[in-house]
Amino acid sequence: MTLKGSRKKSKSLSPKDQKNKKIAQILCIAGIVGILIQFLYFFIKYGRLSDWWCIVIYWIIFIMPGYLADAMMVVVGGGRPLDNGKLAKDGRRLFGPGKSLRGFLLGPLTGGLIALGIHTILYWQWGTIETAVVNFVADPNVFYNFYNNDPDLLLADLSLYLLGDKSSNPSLLTFLKLIPRVFLCAYGAALGDLFGSWAKRRKNIERGQPFWIVDQIDFLSGCLILAGWFVFLPISAHVPHVLIMMIIITPTITILANNLSYMTGHKSVPW
Repeated sequence: MTLKGSRKKSKSLSPKDQKNKKIAQILCIAGIVGILIQFLYFFIKYGRLSDWWCIVIYWIIFIMPGYLADAMMVVVGGGRPLDNGKLAKDGRRLFGPGKSLRGFLLGPLTGGLIALGIHTILYWQWGTIETAVVNFVADPNVFYNFYNNDPDLLLADLSLYLLGDKSSNPSLLTFLKLIPRVFLCAYGAALGDLFGSWAKRRKNIERGQPFWIVDQIDFLSGCLILAGWFVFLPISAHVPHVLIMMIIITPTITILANNLSYMTGHKSVPW
């Protein structure tokens, strides 16, 4: 019995697909365990989760343009293939029919604009955010170990991630610094995904088949290479934890979403 809507008809998996299904499940469980370990590390080491929540916010804000770009490439994609059907020296397509010129150009552009819209809201609400942070730090039950509970230090990092600059008094000029970071992150996601597609073609992996590890890190690698230096250099105490969270959570979310889509009948394979 098939369900209405966009659900895909279930199919019996081949032995190869069964093996890949097990790998997807193992990676999903490993990612969830990794997230729990980092969570427990903060709880055991500091006795509270104030710093862990900071790491979560930094991760979400930095990677947001990349996620939006990845989603929008699917929404606005289609049409002429990016490689225009050309073959590499090995006789296989450069990227394959799944990578379109429109998706590659407009997907990150649209995702970046949406991300900038969200950052603009944060910019206009900065006064409210600032007041909330000061009140949080004033709470005797809250302590930020990375910042020695100094609200100015915490606000400086929040301003860097949310508004693009470590300024105690953010202005439109400092906000403009955010624009290159957002679009480099968005197009970095597209380039990383494109590299993953190129690598799959070189390994003669069929479209729709998994290329483990590369599939999980190509998107994130592109974001970090092009935009990471805007927020991660120079290295401070929280940076390794943000990077660890990115490496664990970003692929885990993708694998988990694919597994759930498969279990609910929205995908024919769990990857």
